[in-house]
Amino acid sequence: MDRRVSRSEYPLWVKASVWGIPGRGGVWAFVVFSLACAALLLMRGAHTGRFLDVGFLLACAAVPYWLSIRWIDRNGSWD
Repeated sequence: MDRRVSRSEYPLWVKASVWGIPGRGGVWAFVVFSLACAALLLMRGAHTGRFLDVGFLLACAAVPYWLSIRWIDRNGSWD
């Protein structure tokens, strides 16, 4: 049988990634928003040399959101 982990047993990094976000769609919105802002800042940084570090950090911020979606899909529940 497929045992699903309860929300109280989620790893700390998953809890932190989805804290206060209302469901899977909300977490995907954070992924898309982070990547879109990162792309804009990286393009601006390529032109002006400014904001490259912020763009890189935003691109990195999308990773834990995406990984938490993947973890919950495999081990938890969005209920």
